[in-house]
Amino acid sequence: MGSKKLNMASIKDGMWLQMDCVTPIGLNFEHDGIVSAVPERIQRYSSAADIKVIHYAWSEPHGKRLISETTLAEFLAVGSSARVVNARYRFSPEEVVRRARSHLGRADYHLFGMNCQHFGSWCYEGSAFSREVFKYGVIGTSFGLVVSIAGIIAIVAARASR
Repeated sequence: MGSKKLNMASIKDGMWLQMDCVTPIGLNFEHDGIVSAVPERIQRYSSAADIKVIHYAWSEPHGKRLISETTLAEFLAVGSSARVVNARYRFSPEEVVRRARSHLGRADYHLFGMNCQHFGSWCYEGSAFSREVFKYGVIGTSFGLVVSIAGIIAIVAARASR
């Protein structure tokens, strides 16, 4: 799955967008959304306020993340380096948008089980997968394994030196 830098003039319904974000404590993550409504004719000077994106957004009244339809400007406000995800297009753009809209209002956000990347993947490809969770899960598991092996070696070495 590759990506290309976001070009406002080429945005179309059904595109899967992704951008880089940083938490207040400095952790990097990606935020994903599906373009759901682009004006029929994007004018040369169209703004991000004219385009709609469906994604997990924080809802103050509800105190949690809901799948919401916001403007592209609101979507972009939480990160930087927006790009289009080039993934396998299993469904037509219209079906991708229909799938995204069918989840509007859902509040089932879970960092490891259903985050914005799972949502984008499900809309676009039909399976909820997060490359980011997989990547960090593998790194975390590998680190845990290394620490465990180092601990076992230290115990064996300590017993052997007695």
